[in-house]
Amino acid sequence: MKASGLTQPELANIAASAQIDFVFLGDRVQPGQSNYGIAGYTGQILFIPGGAFPVGKSGAEIVGLNLSQPIDLSRASARELIARIHDQGGLALASRPAKFPSPGDYALADAIEVYNFDDAWDAHGPGYGSAILFSSDRLFAAMDAVAPANLPAYDRMASGAQVTMVAGVGAAPSMTVLGSRVGTFEQVFRVYTTHLLAAAREAGPLVDALRRGHAYVSFDLLGYVPNFAFYAENGNERAMMGDEISDAPALKLRVEMPGRAARLVIIRDGSEIASVANLRHYEFAPKGRGAYRVVAYRDGRPWILSNPVYVR
Repeated sequence: MKASGLTQPELANIAASAQIDFVFLGDRVQPGQSNYGIAGYTGQILFIPGGAFPVGKSGAEIVGLNLSQPIDLSRASARELIARIHDQGGLALASRPAKFPSPGDYALADAIEVYNFDDAWDAHGPGYGSAILFSSDRLFAAMDAVAPANLPAYDRMASGAQVTMVAGVGAAPSMTVLGSRVGTFEQVFRVYTTHLLAAAREAGPLVDALRRGHAYVSFDLLGYVPNFAFYAENGNERAMMGDEISDAPALKLRVEMPGRAARLVIIRDGSEIASVANLRHYEFAPKGRGAYRVVAYRDGRPWILSNPVYVR
C-alpha cells in the first residue's frame, strides 16, 4: 500500500468497489518499524495489520499477519522470523516459495503463497512492452498464470503437513504507459481473490480461518466466485477445506461451484488423479490417504483453486 502512495481510507474505497470485505496488510518492513497499519474497520473494510520481511536478496519474503509488536530484523533467518511472528500470535506466510534457498526455510510457515502478482508480472516479460501491445484489460486478463515452481512447492509441504494455500498481491507495478495507468489496485483486485470461510467478519475468525486452511483462491476475471465448497463426508462426519478426515469405504469428496467449469482436475499429493469436463457439481471417492485439492478451469486457465481436504 505504501509503495502505491495510497492512504488506508483510499485503499478501503478501492477494496469496497471490488466487493472485497477485508485486507491483510503486508508492506515491506523497515528496520525498527513497529507500525504495521491501522487495525479494525476503515470505512466498510476490515484491515488486519501485517508486514513483509525480506529473506536474502532473491525476492523471497516471510509475511507476518496479525502483528502487533516490532520484530528485530538484524540477522533474522526465515526460521527465526517465523518463530518471532508465532511468538506474538501472528501467522507466517511464505511469499514466492521458489525464491527461498531451501524448503526447510519455510517449513513451519502457516501458509504458502502460490500466486503473487510480482511473479505474474515478471512472467510476461518487460512490463512496458506488454502494456503497450495490449490494453490494460487484456493485459490483466492474462495475469492468472501461477508460477510453475510454486504449486509443486506447496504440494510437497501439504503432503506432509497442513498448510494453507493463498494468493497475494505483492508490490503491484503501477505505472503510466501511453497515458494509461497499468498495475493499479483497482485492476489487481479484479484479477483474483483469496476467500476465507469464517464464522464472522472479524479479525479473530478470519485469522483462524486462514490458519486452518478454510480458504480458496479465485481468478475473478473468469467469473466472480461468491461461494464455493470442497468438502468430505462420511455419514454424519464432514470435513471442509483445510480439515482432516479419516479414510473410510463410504467416504466421498464433493465439489460445489457457483457456475459451470470447463474442466475440473482432482489432485492428490501434487499428482493429477482425475479430470472431468463441463460441470458445476461433482462427487468422487478418494483413492486412499493423501492431501486432495481441486482446480477448476475456464477458457483453459485456472478459475478456482481449493485448499486440500486431508484424508488420513
